[in-house]
Amino acid sequence: MISDEEVADFLARHPDFLDRHPELLERLSVSHGTSGNAISLVEKQVKLLRDRQLENRERLAELVHIARSNEDLAANVHKLTLRLLHCQDAAQVVHTVEASMCDDFGVPLVRLVAPADLPETMQGMVGHDRARCGQIGEPQRAFLFAQEAASIASVALVPVGGGSVRGMLALASPDPARFHPGISTEFLERIGELVNAALARFGIGPAV
Repeated sequence: MISDEEVADFLARHPDFLDRHPELLERLSVSHGTSGNAISLVEKQVKLLRDRQLENRERLAELVHIARSNEDLAANVHKLTLRLLHCQDAAQVVHTVEASMCDDFGVPLVRLVAPADLPETMQGMVGHDRARCGQIGEPQRAFLFAQEAASIASVALVPVGGGSVRGMLALASPDPARFHPGISTEFLERIGELVNAALARFGIGPAV
């Protein structure tokens, strides 16, 4: 007796078999989902194609959404770059960064911290040039955002300069999905590089 595997292997090696024997299409039947009703193979193929089309549409919509979000991020990074070019001192850099994060990027809580002001519990919390997203401890949240710390559900810590040599940009949101650990940090790290370059023009860190 021929096994199911042998039949499947044969059809895989002869994909035109049913084209050469179209009479079988109406004789073969498969169950229709959970209803248990039998439908022809042609009907099953049509259903599969429709399901696949729906999946492709949903995937395309997701890709379009991601592309538009990235486009908006790129535009805001460009806007921040232009603002930083017009800064006259480090104090203006700090104000510009914090205002841009709130106004353009929609981040409700922002703080740019000088390296000398970072407590020991926060030193080394970010990589040499990589941002960190997710949650941090209550003492760290309280240090960064004081009385607003209780509302924080996600945080992004962005090094300003390699090894946070010019400080750390801390961003926080009450939305746990805003800075969840799985998001891409590419744009955050670009912002850190821009802030580092702006501060480097004045030869000092963010503390003024």
